[in-house]
Amino acid sequence: MSPTLTTCTACGATCDDILLEMREGRVAQAKKACPSGEAWFATPVAEQAAMALIDGQPVALDGTLDDAIAQAEKILTQARHPLVTGLKQATTEAIRAAIALADNTGACIDWTTSAADASATLALQTVGAVTATLGEVAQRADLVVLWGSDLATTHPRHFERYSLEPSSAWLPNGRADRTLIVVDDHPTATAERADVFIQISPGSDYEALTTLRFLGTAAGRASSDAPNELQDLAARMATASYGAVIYGARLAADGPESLAELTQLMADLTATTRFVAIGEGGPGNATGAASALTWQTGFPLGVSLAKGYPEYGPGEWTTEALLRRREVDAVMIVADDLNMQVSSEALAPLGSLPTIALDWRDTETTRQATVAFRVARPGVETGGTTYRCDGIVLPLRGAVDTSRPSAESILQEIAERLSKNQD
Repeated sequence: MSPTLTTCTACGATCDDILLEMREGRVAQAKKACPSGEAWFATPVAEQAAMALIDGQPVALDGTLDDAIAQAEKILTQARHPLVTGLKQATTEAIRAAIALADNTGACIDWTTSAADASATLALQTVGAVTATLGEVAQRADLVVLWGSDLATTHPRHFERYSLEPSSAWLPNGRADRTLIVVDDHPTATAERADVFIQISPGSDYEALTTLRFLGTAAGRASSDAPNELQDLAARMATASYGAVIYGARLAADGPESLAELTQLMADLTATTRFVAIGEGGPGNATGAASALTWQTGFPLGVSLAKGYPEYGPGEWTTEALLRRREVDAVMIVADDLNMQVSSEALAPLGSLPTIALDWRDTETTRQATVAFRVARPGVETGGTTYRCDGIVLPLRGAVDTSRPSAESILQEIAERLSKNQD
């Protein structure tokens, strides 16, 4: 059997050139995958024979999901304020189906946003973005600045595919035509590969970015007493033919201010050259969750559909906030493990709430769920699409047949049952 071309979602690089070789229904080899990708494809699928569990007991042993679907429908029908969340490891198609189900039930819907995710979204809404695709960076960026990002460790193929090594008509010598500058508050494996490493004090990102903006003005160049390394960085950025800043989650973790300042710096530089900023991105399909929610509701996270139309409530209707305040009476978790995503205080109410979980893995969330569906694994057992961190949609392809249904099909069936009963 020939290998199947698919996409790896182990990190924000989202490599779409992976060749899967299957043996006895399992991934035997993931060609071209980095160690992170190999570990991701080696993650075991839940072994239970049943495709669904109710209160921890196997059902659907005969291949039908009627009892589990009926129980999930009952939970959502009886709930007055349900929450649909997770979504990070789901296909875009499953996310779209989850949004439709949330609309049908008047639920709040959110993906399990971290503090950095939420801050990045708020910064985007405040000042916009000066950005590009990673393909454009690979083709044209002669100056690459990594800010608070250890790509060599967290995104092992990023240099190879996008940010440092590719050659092009504009950069025929690849790495030799690029300058790599790392700005971080501690030495990293990435810093060891940099042409220049600038170490800043912990928590001083906003100050450093503000200084760079000031150094871009005539008054700043004439009067600044900024550190020499920041003056040199400002000069390099101003004279680059094409520059790109790849930033890590730390830049947005403490609030949107630093990321907003970075965006303003990109806008300043673009007056005389071309400079863009792109987040390094995390594992899964978080970008797809934000994108699908935006095109379906107009808002990227924390959306309430309780009134029959979308209302936006960042910090109010996000997963962490709703669970901490104990404001929901049922929770559906799609393709994510809440135990790894929210605080212990937010997890506390889940033990007394009816929950529905859909996942291909055996997680604490599926083990605790009132109803748990064992779904097909995207990119291995079923197809679909996922988003790269720069907003590019990439295909996931199934490499082996499975009897497990996709998350999308289960969500659609629950929604159809609810609609029939409402009629």
